[in-house]
Amino acid sequence: MFYCGIDIAKYKHEATVIDEAGTALPDSISFANSKEGCEKLLALFERLGVSNDGLLIGMEATGHYWLSVYGYLLEQGFEIKVINPIQSEAFRKMYIRQTKNDRKDSFIIAQIMRFGQFSTTSLSEETIVALRQLSRYRLALVDTCGDCKRRVIALLDQVFPEYDALFSDTFGVTSKEVLSQYPTPEDLLTVSTRKLSNLLEKTSHGRLGKEKAEQLKAAAANSFG
Repeated sequence: MFYCGIDIAKYKHEATVIDEAGTALPDSISFANSKEGCEKLLALFERLGVSNDGLLIGMEATGHYWLSVYGYLLEQGFEIKVINPIQSEAFRKMYIRQTKNDRKDSFIIAQIMRFGQFSTTSLSEETIVALRQLSRYRLALVDTCGDCKRRVIALLDQVFPEYDALFSDTFGVTSKEVLSQYPTPEDLLTVSTRKLSNLLEKTSHGRLGKEKAEQLKAAAANSFG
């Protein structure tokens, strides 16, 4: 059985292969974070005569940089273990102390694979990983939208504090259209009731009209903002 440790970085990774005795076979190699770089790693395995079923590959979950090389090697049929860097740090410090030698990280990761003293990161198929990324991105967008809405409300509370009571949803379609065209009480007072009524009827599909326009203008005329 052979063990390969891959030290993940943004642009280039480093790989070291060791045997069952823990001896590094060649010097560690550096390969680019690309298809060509991974092919260079496969060429190393071929030169060493290491088969897919006789090799265990380990790497740390460093940011998101490990995902591409992980997916590529997985498609080639290799067994891969992804470990948390926090788990490997304790072993790394212990091993360096014992050997009194500043070993390369890829060699340390390979030794961790050999000893089996790790717990792997739970991984799913590529489509599930992609959906997780999309879900996280959506949550980030929702948070950003929430922050923007809170800033708008804070400004309205200063400029037009009565506005909040005029619509059930300040960020509904009709309310947003009114605010986009007439963002302050002074702006609302410059538009005629008829023109404002037409805008309300159009955006609300007839649910709102002259009555709401008069409410808006009355609130604007007496605003404490």
